[in-house]
Amino acid sequence: MIDYSTTINRLTLLDAYPLPNIEELVIKVAQTKYYSSLDLRSAYHQIPLLEEERFYTAFEAGGDLYQYKQLPFGVTNGVSAFRRSIDCFIKTYQLQKVYVYLDDLTATGETIEEHDLNLKRLLDAAAACNPTLNEEK
Repeated sequence: MIDYSTTINRLTLLDAYPLPNIEELVIKVAQTKYYSSLDLRSAYHQIPLLEEERFYTAFEAGGDLYQYKQLPFGVTNGVSAFRRSIDCFIKTYQLQKVYVYLDDLTATGETIEEHDLNLKRLLDAAAACNPTLNEEK
């Protein structure tokens, strides 16, 4: 991981996009009978950077210069950018009873049929966007 604390993090304005309240999420999930949780593998690295922003992530290794094409870990607004992208994903695909905390997506339902429908819609939306799921979890 690159240490951005002495470079772009010092100069980046804070984006205070809120994280969800974990207690509220647990209560919402606990109020349903069925749920499935999916984990996004290397979640930040699935968020593309605009080409004009890539040079900010430049780093040297072995005498060569590299730039990230996806959001790297360790940047000041990484959590906010990731969270905003996931919220947009849920809104765009109109996913119901799907909750997100950090890199975990949870589909829920009162009945097995509702759960299965919500999970299928989540998986269909994920297939359209090609995120990498951590199938081991």
